[in-house]
Amino acid sequence: MIFLKRARLAPIALLLVLAFISCDDDFNTIGGRLVGQFDSIPLYEAGVTGYSKKIGPVQTNGLPANLLGVYNDPVYGQQVANVLTQLSLSTINPQFGTDPVVDSVVITLPYFSTALEAGEDGNTIYELDSIFGNSPYKLTVSRSNFFLNNFDPEADFASVQKYYSDQGPAFENNLIGAPLYTNESFSPSEEEVIYAEFNEQNELDTVRATPRLRANLPVQFFQDNIINKQGSLELSNNNNFNNFIRGLYFKAEPINSNGNMLLLNFANSEAGITIYYNSQIVDASDSDGDGDTTEMIGQPASYKLNFGPNTVNAFSQDFPSGMASEITETNAEAGAEKLFLKGGEGVVSLIELFEDEVELAELRANNWLINEANLTFFVDQDRVQSGESEPERIYLYNLKTNEQLFDYLIDPTLNNENPLNSITSHSSRLERDENGAGVSYKIRITEHVKNILNNDSTNVRLGLVVTQNINLVRSSALKTAVDSITRVPRASVISPEGTVLHGNLSSDVDKRLKFNIYYTESNN
Repeated sequence: MIFLKRARLAPIALLLVLAFISCDDDFNTIGGRLVGQFDSIPLYEAGVTGYSKKIGPVQTNGLPANLLGVYNDPVYGQQVANVLTQLSLSTINPQFGTDPVVDSVVITLPYFSTALEAGEDGNTIYELDSIFGNSPYKLTVSRSNFFLNNFDPEADFASVQKYYSDQGPAFENNLIGAPLYTNESFSPSEEEVIYAEFNEQNELDTVRATPRLRANLPVQFFQDNIINKQGSLELSNNNNFNNFIRGLYFKAEPINSNGNMLLLNFANSEAGITIYYNSQIVDASDSDGDGDTTEMIGQPASYKLNFGPNTVNAFSQDFPSGMASEITETNAEAGAEKLFLKGGEGVVSLIELFEDEVELAELRANNWLINEANLTFFVDQDRVQSGESEPERIYLYNLKTNEQLFDYLIDPTLNNENPLNSITSHSSRLERDENGAGVSYKIRITEHVKNILNNDSTNVRLGLVVTQNINLVRSSALKTAVDSITRVPRASVISPEGTVLHGNLSSDVDKRLKFNIYYTESNN
């Protein structure tokens, strides 16, 4: 998985964990809604509405990782993700010696993986992380002539250039020559990778590496375009090099409409292209005893090209017939029967707390002490296929500022090493039943509601998305604003999964979106 460290606020007192296991017979009506007694803690079910918006093309440069492959979501159909990445020199103006000749060229792209245990033969057994689906697809890697700008020329280079998920056709129209790599049936292996490489003493060592794409590329291309260019302007700096070899395009194509999708970090220090070559050096040792101390011998060496710094995703999303219109028909005023969530170039749901200003004013006048406030989202099990395709986490955020809620910031369960189990006090993992089917997500918004009711904070609209990593909170721009949505969390952009939740108008009344406030009457 991807990990992103972030600063924490100063610790504050932890909230008392309340267990609500039985109910009292006393009920009251406040603001037109039922209030019950739960273990002497009153419960108020507040008004809440939710609806969904399909977001369209989204910015995909600057992502913390990139998707590559083909994923068939059981609800939202097929998504294909391709990648355009620059190449950069590991050292500028490299010197390869006298008469250098390329021996081999290897492309390397590590997968996210977890070491499980040591095998019987001394190898390490791994499990791949962030992989979706298990069928092969066709993978090609080609040279690109599409130039990726760092800064936007239409803004006088005063702002960073944005690239969007719908630019795949433009990227593919700028490919040059035959592919450098083709795999007609690519599927990532979780096997440890073992290979031989020269060490600093020019002795062959056995290298054991984590699971990764490791494949040979054409020798002549790199002989002509890298090794034979030593001393040239093209290799004198990375600006010139980026204009010379503008990038590589990783293209995924489904096989029989199937495939798999990986989350990959092209900025990984081990990712890139390594050129292994021999250059001629003078041997003055008379190693063969013929008296000649000026013999030229081959000296093995290597040079690495890194991916980036600019890497861009291109998505194509094939929604099933009728789904796009079903999403569009959700109503901002009344809410919706279903809430749709889909990562990538997908779907965001918008949540509005409280029924109206009248309810909000009545609640503020009560001057309650808020013990807990939470939202419960129930999975529509009739629409969603249970199992691994269900997203484990969802993320609720301030749609006006695109920032975290205060409850997120003070959550003591932050776990940088295990994002799957991070920030779970504020936003729970998917609750599953005994058969593994998703049941519900609960999001605690106690401090957020306190600020609205007791401190007269603005009752802002909230955004709800699936997230690949709840620790990642930075956002990406939409190509075209949708309703009040101008940006979406990057952790949603890199998540191919989706789900369907019951909305506030669900025909199943018991599973409607719930906004519960547990409170204590104030004596003031």
